[in-house]
Amino acid sequence: MRLALLLPGFLDSPDYTHLTTFEKRLLELGYTVDRIDACNLWSTGNVNNYSITNYLKQVEERILSYSDKKPEEIILIGHSLGGLISIIAGSRNPLVTKIISLCSPVDISNLSKKWSGKALKHSERDLPNNFNEKRLFEIPYSFVEDGVQYSALTEIGKIHKPVMLLIAMGDTSVLPVETERLVLKANNAFVVKQPGIVHDFRFSQKDCNVVMEQIEKFLTK
Repeated sequence: MRLALLLPGFLDSPDYTHLTTFEKRLLELGYTVDRIDACNLWSTGNVNNYSITNYLKQVEERILSYSDKKPEEIILIGHSLGGLISIIAGSRNPLVTKIISLCSPVDISNLSKKWSGKALKHSERDLPNNFNEKRLFEIPYSFVEDGVQYSALTEIGKIHKPVMLLIAMGDTSVLPVETERLVLKANNAFVVKQPGIVHDFRFSQKDCNVVMEQIEKFLTK
């Protein structure tokens, strides 16, 4: 049994197009696929449990839940904050065999600035398959206080298993130069510098397909 865990970015739904696109093709390739609702945010609406620490615990627990099936391969595929999670969780868990990090920041330092000294950060996310309707999340500053202890830059140099790093060359949220810092620290990573792709490539089915093609190249090389 081959297992793929799909890890969404900051406040993102596990039902967004990029993750369902990945799931569809991975199922065709014979993987068991699990799209993670980070900290059960979308299913419960509870923002108080939303933290990097709890996200990492959730990934660990989900991997353990498949232990009776004895998967011979466990891959983590994460986008943005989920990409950071994939690197940290993949570094720390010896059961993870491959790591795919898409548009990952090195840490949350840039994200933390969006609180601007306030206790809550108000963020909207479009509903899956409905760009016109929004869901509001009010994330407490405790997310930052918890998250500053984690660094993908620190973890990636410890990894000696296959890693794919995708840089969206049109990314204005996580600049390519930031993800390049991960490339420099990584050990023989499979690096994709994808032109014409932006950070939220999920809004384009064509771009989701392009990214999945790169993921498949990595998995089958």
